[in-house]
Amino acid sequence: MAFASSTWLTRTSTLEGMPIKTTAPFVPLILGGDIGAYSLAREFHEEYGVHSVAIPSVMTGLLAHSRIVEARVFAEQDNEAAFLDFVEAQARELSLEGTRPVLLLASNDPHTRMIVAARGRLGRWAVIPYADLDQLLAVTSKDGFDELCALEGVPTPATAVVRAGDDVAAAVSAAGVEYPAIVKAADSVAWHDIEFAGQKKVHTVASAEELTRLLASAAAAGYTDALVVQDFIPGPDSGMHLVTLFADNAGKVRFAAAGRVLVEEHAPGALGNSAAIISGAYPEIVATAKRVLEGLDWRGFAMFDLKFDPRDGSYRFFELNPRLGRNHFYVSAAGNNVARFYVEEFLRGGLLQEAEFIAASNQHLYSVLPAPLLRRYVPAELKDTVNRLLRRGGHSHPLVYRAETDPRRWWYIGLSLVNQYRKFKRWHPAP
Repeated sequence: MAFASSTWLTRTSTLEGMPIKTTAPFVPLILGGDIGAYSLAREFHEEYGVHSVAIPSVMTGLLAHSRIVEARVFAEQDNEAAFLDFVEAQARELSLEGTRPVLLLASNDPHTRMIVAARGRLGRWAVIPYADLDQLLAVTSKDGFDELCALEGVPTPATAVVRAGDDVAAAVSAAGVEYPAIVKAADSVAWHDIEFAGQKKVHTVASAEELTRLLASAAAAGYTDALVVQDFIPGPDSGMHLVTLFADNAGKVRFAAAGRVLVEEHAPGALGNSAAIISGAYPEIVATAKRVLEGLDWRGFAMFDLKFDPRDGSYRFFELNPRLGRNHFYVSAAGNNVARFYVEEFLRGGLLQEAEFIAASNQHLYSVLPAPLLRRYVPAELKDTVNRLLRRGGHSHPLVYRAETDPRRWWYIGLSLVNQYRKFKRWHPAP
């Protein structure tokens, strides 16, 4: 996308929120209102001093009263045609009719898929720093991901793919999956669009009968795709790891940062989200993830979820996310601001670093929990490390940002920290 040079006038948006001046060199336009969306806005502000525009479906405490991001609420995001019209209108306005760069970013899978599918239309007004739709669809489906990992010799959990009406018991047995088993939607976007009693992001089933009932409930709610049934990898939350990578416009992987999860959330709607992560050097994980991504001719960021399997000492890869994850701030907090990769590669024509590839190794603690609660749930073998990072300032909360000065926002953050005690008492297994 080419942008004509211009002398920017001083004009502000007519919508409510932090005004976006036309003197800004570029504008991040972020779809979503979760902690990942706010983290992106913070990262752009920290690195470049620019304000972002976010488009949530409702005004959230994460965005309300912010000094760094303007929230433009669009409630009917399930109406994709209307939502796409709204996004295009915002991108067109913010780009000053194509004379200023707009980076269009997504904080969840449905939004990522939507803007990539509409690249031809939205690309008139915004830069879309994601892989092509065919690549995205091929590797974010469970079948495609397993096939890719098999080609690269990367271990994954034993997996069965089942649909309503299948002989569930036979399919699961033939795949070598034992109960209890983990169950996820093959199409996370379609799963997001339905609702039924007891629905979770990730289910654990104890029998073929329970799995059959889950399939029936999902089908009755309008879900027509498959469910993925996976071997349950034993071990605590701290067996989970993640690795975030960045590929340049030539498809070369230029950066990777890995982390070990300390504590996960267990509330139904947030099951599996990381509540605390320690970044550091994980060369085996990084090398494997880099090899997989390099075979895809990827563009932009991607993130892998994986878990250490104590039964054989392997790291088993679960999935590839075609974007920055919800808790990606662990990368920036450790000293590698993700905003810089977007701007230097997609707006300024190339990364400034001389090295062909950088594997981050800084150890830093990312956490959305109050310190006493974190200490309660951290595994014994990691307590000394966590305490050292807490004492020496080697820790970060993505919402705690000194540029935010509105006391109403700090009140919200305080309440959210207190609320973590309630959530963990209700949902989290005893430490």
